[in-house]
Amino acid sequence: MTSTRSGLVGVERADRFVRDALVANGFHVVVGVNGSGRSAVLDSVASSVDVYTGTIADAPSGSTVLVDDAHLLSEQRLDEIAAAATRSDITLIVATAPRSFDSRIEKLIASAGSNRLTLVPLDKVAIAARAAATVRPISASLAGAVAKATGGVLAAVDAALVALGGDRSDPAPLRAVAESVAEQHRRMLIETTDDTRALLLAARFGVTPDPASAAQIVARAGEVESVVDMACSSGLLDITGTLIPSAEAPLTGMIGDGRCRVLLSSIADVATRTRLLDATAARALAERGVLHAGLADYLVQQADSAPVDAAGALYDAAVEAGFDSVALAARRSEVAAATGDLDEAARFADVVLDGAAGCDATDLRTAVRVSASVAAQRGMASRSAQLFTWLGEDRLGPDVVWAALSAAAAGDRSAADRSMTAVSALAPTSSTASGSLLVTGVIGSIDSRSAAASSAAANSLMRAMTLTGNASDRSCTPDTAAAVSALHAVHCGDLPRVDSIVARALPEHRPGSEAHTRLSLVGAWASMLRGDTADAGATIEALRIPVSHVRNQLFLHAIRVGLARRSGDAGSLITAWTQAQNVIAEYSTDLFALLPLGELLLAATRLGQVDRVEHLVAQATDLLAALGDPPVWASALHWYQVQAAIVAQTPDALVPQAKALAAAAPTHPYSAALAAAGRAWLGVLQGRPDATDVENSARTLTAFGLPWDGARLASEAALTVTDTSTATSLLHIARSLRQPSSHQPGSHRRDSAGTTPQPAGSLSEREAEVAELLVLGVTYREVGSRLYISPKTVEHHVARIRRRLGAESRSELISMLRAMGYGASTSASVDPVTVRGPGAT
Repeated sequence: MTSTRSGLVGVERADRFVRDALVANGFHVVVGVNGSGRSAVLDSVASSVDVYTGTIADAPSGSTVLVDDAHLLSEQRLDEIAAAATRSDITLIVATAPRSFDSRIEKLIASAGSNRLTLVPLDKVAIAARAAATVRPISASLAGAVAKATGGVLAAVDAALVALGGDRSDPAPLRAVAESVAEQHRRMLIETTDDTRALLLAARFGVTPDPASAAQIVARAGEVESVVDMACSSGLLDITGTLIPSAEAPLTGMIGDGRCRVLLSSIADVATRTRLLDATAARALAERGVLHAGLADYLVQQADSAPVDAAGALYDAAVEAGFDSVALAARRSEVAAATGDLDEAARFADVVLDGAAGCDATDLRTAVRVSASVAAQRGMASRSAQLFTWLGEDRLGPDVVWAALSAAAAGDRSAADRSMTAVSALAPTSSTASGSLLVTGVIGSIDSRSAAASSAAANSLMRAMTLTGNASDRSCTPDTAAAVSALHAVHCGDLPRVDSIVARALPEHRPGSEAHTRLSLVGAWASMLRGDTADAGATIEALRIPVSHVRNQLFLHAIRVGLARRSGDAGSLITAWTQAQNVIAEYSTDLFALLPLGELLLAATRLGQVDRVEHLVAQATDLLAALGDPPVWASALHWYQVQAAIVAQTPDALVPQAKALAAAAPTHPYSAALAAAGRAWLGVLQGRPDATDVENSARTLTAFGLPWDGARLASEAALTVTDTSTATSLLHIARSLRQPSSHQPGSHRRDSAGTTPQPAGSLSEREAEVAELLVLGVTYREVGSRLYISPKTVEHHVARIRRRLGAESRSELISMLRAMGYGASTSASVDPVTVRGPGAT
């Protein structure tokens, strides 16, 4: 019979072999590595029939003869077995380990023909079945873990199952398995020779036992084939010829530290010369303290071509194996930066910069670019620009594009212009073309004084994105074309273009990378501006941003502040503002951080803590002045300053910002829209709102993706005009501009079934909305602004609520409403159109 039929687990195959052998005379062979159960099969036969124990040559007709461990017998005994194998009047069953280089054993096995049982490793299905039959049922995942730990060898599997069948309350069953299997492997290793152990150790590091490699490792070269056979049949290798992981500790313990060091050096030499290494084995050798030039070179080669997440560990291993750490510092800095470890990136880059005089030009340029990128990500654009200036134009090479971008971001127009001159001389590769288009677009956006020029700048930025598709995942730069393009689109009021850029570029970056996070934040910013606070909130809550990534932290905290401000929840705003203080203290303003600065300025104004951000506002003012007050970039900050003046109720502070917007209005539609809105707000603050101007501005702001701002302008104007019909009309406009979307926080909480239950009580829907806001501490004027009704109407609603509930005082009313469930969901339970304080958006 043949035993190689798939679909039968080990026990079933062995049982069938025994049944067939007992009913048919002739020669049968059981083949398996040590520990695979050869002896157990013979024991099963012996338990079912009388076994002849005399000399094989004298075996009487009809007898059953069993021979175990034939691979250990002398040539004379093997000759006797070979002769008896030809007899048809007896049943002869021989168990042996495989011997690829012992022709006598190979011939003996072959002579059995189909009457052969080959014991193969148990897979997880067979292990689960054996566990259920012997100790207790185990899960498929646990069976898989046992298979991995034991290599499927029966003796080790049974040791593991015994351990699992012991203390069932053990919270760490795999620990017990590992200990039991290691002990079983230790017992199996006792039966091996020193040379066999040497080959097993080599197999741990990818050198599969074969005579050619064994001859370079074992001491007795004349016996290598025998040693290879013993290693292969030891029961300590998996089906790929690799040492079973749980056997490593007992193996190295038995070999000893001194002998291990000698063997590992030989193994590294063989593995590198025969190209048998893989990256995992090479790392393991280096971590074992092997110093070997070939091993170190191999690890560097692997690191250079590895994915960025794996490259750092390979470079580390190369240094452990003896590679010059200084020679790798530039590459290690780039990988560290690409994986988000800015501290390590800066440390490695500094190694190169400290030895700049004798450093390779390419490595020096890489180190400067990495240091500049780290500085940009830490919110220090001026340092980023200074690093490129220190390197010098003659050594910048293709990185001149990043020098120009950093100079522009820091407000150093003369340095940006000098770098731009060098950009034009670059070879027209796709990467340099992308960088050239990027800086051309940024400089063009700074210089643009017309809608056509602004469109041309946007076109350059979009084309720069197109040419960055094949960028290396370890390339570290101060910014990306996609992020700059998206920020430019926000500053132009083109939120649909922001969405398009983010959707297109986000999949090109690794989730969790700085570039991916930066794009996600800009996308969340656009969502917040258009009023989709649920989307913005969900996006930022899914991000995990290291504290050292100050640039992304700035946007994160500004969005949190912006969402809290829009919700009207004073407690959330104070919390978000407090959490933002560290990043405010660390950041130094640059051209691409004006949006978060504006949002933080508004929160500071609302909370009476403008002094906390005054230094950043002053930096931004100076930076914009140095760049010629570019309308595209300056208008957003001017608009935020208009809103800050509105919140502070200081019309005089609004005037210069409105004038700046008005000056930009003829050249950019977005600036014109903001300028018109600024004039309309000035009329509201002065108590002389023009209803037509207010309506036009509100609708224009909404058309530019700012429905919050438009609705807030209309609702505040409605509270200022004296004519009832005009006020009603403006409130209607505000309500129509700011309708909550289906996936935004609505005016009610949702239960698990998707319905919107109200707190218990007999209040109408409108009264419930008023009650919710009262509990949150919102004033009558703010309630009216939020719900698009007049303060007088709010007062009537409150009076009716008090009558319905029988409340004797305001404090009693608030307590009763809170007990009914109002206010429990804070800002998520109301339509978050506005914040407390006039004019906030």
